[in-house]
Amino acid sequence: MYASCADNIRQDKAILTKALHVGLDYICQSNWAQIPDGRHEIDKNNYVMISTYIVEPPENRRLEAHKQYIDIQFIIDGEEEIGYADSSRAGMLQEQIVERDLYFYDSVDKEIYLKMTAGSYAVFYPWDIHRPNCQSIPGSKVRKAVVKVLYTNDENFQTE
Repeated sequence: MYASCADNIRQDKAILTKALHVGLDYICQSNWAQIPDGRHEIDKNNYVMISTYIVEPPENRRLEAHKQYIDIQFIIDGEEEIGYADSSRAGMLQEQIVERDLYFYDSVDKEIYLKMTAGSYAVFYPWDIHRPNCQSIPGSKVRKAVVKVLYTNDENFQTE
């Protein structure tokens, strides 16, 4: 897991893998007011899901992970908390929706929460469990982009 803000993307690209650059560039170059909620293709391997929702108490949100994609979760408007733990601390796999690259867990040990505000982003790798869309302020409305970057074990996952 890695967290930062959009103001630092240029510097972050120096330490993050090249494969993540497509997602970071998309965040920097997008006019969010003109992009509707929904799924949008970035290129043949990567896409973004944009959604607007009301945050919920953490106990109402599920722990999730992905095996094929890395998430770059970028807060466009509002604020939320995202729970996080290493997958080695995950409990039992509760449900898997393989065709959506979505794996839900029943529990996690030593979960920490990131407070995410407009302009901040967090990167969740396949070895990270996360609990998104949690309230920091009850009833808050959030608009978020989740850039899905295809994970492969090749040279694109090296830093420059």
